[in-house]
Amino acid sequence: MISGCFQHIVLFLLLSSGIRSLDCNHPVKCQQSRTVNIMKLLESMGPKTIPWQCFNKIQDFAFPIGNDTGSIREDARATFGLMLEQINRIFWQNFTKAEWNMTVTEHLQTSLHQQLVQWEKCSVAETGKKATFKDVRMKLKLRKYFLRLDTFLKDEEYSSCAWEAVRHEIMGYIYISFSYLLACILYQK
Repeated sequence: MISGCFQHIVLFLLLSSGIRSLDCNHPVKCQQSRTVNIMKLLESMGPKTIPWQCFNKIQDFAFPIGNDTGSIREDARATFGLMLEQINRIFWQNFTKAEWNMTVTEHLQTSLHQQLVQWEKCSVAETGKKATFKDVRMKLKLRKYFLRLDTFLKDEEYSSCAWEAVRHEIMGYIYISFSYLLACILYQK
């Protein structure tokens, strides 16, 4: 009992000290390395490919981001933040039926949360305000996309196959999209 409590205290102290000492000198570069870490965690949570019994659950969730996203630096910042927030939220839902490595899953949750906290803090510190969408249509498209993922999980009662479909969907887009958005933020004025 005491050792379990002690472990929680140590974990809390480590997390809170890491969050308090965030380095905002190079937020985009830091986010790039954190995104690579998130991808590795997503890949190691479960099977590399969707199990054959789950192929009937695969669907096109119509990921809304193409080459037109991020043409405005502020929209790229807002898009990155919203995607990170929504992915973080999704992986805190009911995944008890998912056949994942729970240690890796918990590490993913912690990493996503830390990345979100750092992004919000550093994004505001760099510009003096929270990023907002200049093109509200992109915000609506993103919200609808993540709503489709949520609805799918709920309709499938958070089944193992539904979670695999969502995990692979996110893995398929996160690295490419995040890299593209971060490049837009870094190189646009």
